[in-house]
Parts: sequence; structure tokens; C-alpha cells
Amino acid sequence: MIIKHEINTFLNQLATVQEKILDVLTKKQTLLVKPEKESLETMTTEEEHSLILLQQSLDHRKKILESAQKQGFNADSIQTLCEQIFPNPREWRMLINAAQNRNRQIRYLALANWTVSQKSLIHLTQILEMIETRGQGNTTYKPQKGQKKHSSGGGFVDRVA
Repeated sequence: MIIKHEINTFLNQLATVQEKILDVLTKKQTLLVKPEKESLETMTTEEEHSLILLQQSLDHRKKILESAQKQGFNADSIQTLCEQIFPNPREWRMLINAAQNRNRQIRYLALANWTVSQKSLIHLTQILEMIETRGQGNTTYKPQKGQKKHSSGGGFVDRVA
């Protein structure tokens, strides 16, 4: 059956794309910790390429599901379709479980990278605030002597707001 072949092709293609994305995210995490401007710039190209591959996989998935619906199958998802097409669940369940596990890893790495990026932005904001106040002003992260520890704002932040 053509749909079986298409599903297997899709799941293998998805695995390849997910592995590529995991590789890119892992490299990016290393570069975020030890930044190198040139390397980070090349990461943008790799990320864009990975996103193109992922979009192609999603388009392939959409075509499979549309084709299956035209043939009378309930095609809400690849998993639903596999349940109807493959008599032995072991054939496809391992591939889908692996794809779901890789998806969780991608989300975890993306969140970890986002967190590192946010901490870097906070640090940069603190540096800008120090430059703005020349180290003498009321900063958001280091209260002056005799001031409450939990300041509501700093010189730079208050001026901008």
C-alpha cells in the first residue's frame, strides 16, 4: 500500500530532521555559554536550514494525511492513521515514540537555550545601567547604602519608563 510506504518515508525523514535540529541546538548551547561571534552567525544559517527541512516534513505530513482522508481513512494524525493501516502496532509505534522523544529533547534544549539567552540579556541590561549611571546611581540590582534591598527601579530603568 502506498500510504504505508509514505508514512515510513515521512517518519524516517522526520527522524533525520529532528536529529539535525538537536545537533544545531546542542551546538548553539555550547556557543551561548562560550560565545564566538562568527560561530553564532553561522548558527543562524544552520537554524534557517533546519527550519526549512522541518517545514518540508510538515508539508509531507499534510500531504499524507490529505491523501489518506481522500481514501476514506480517519487521518487526524499520523498516529491515528497508523493505527488503521498497520495491523501490527510494533511496526510504527517504535518510530512514533522515538519521534516524540526527540521532540521532547528539542523542546528542552530550546528552553535551555532561551534561558541562557535571557540571562545574557539581563546581564547586558545591568552593564548598560552601570554605564548610564556611571556606577554612581541607583541601580536595580545593587542598592545604595542605607537603601532597601528590594528596589523598584534604577536610574536607567526609571528614566526610560
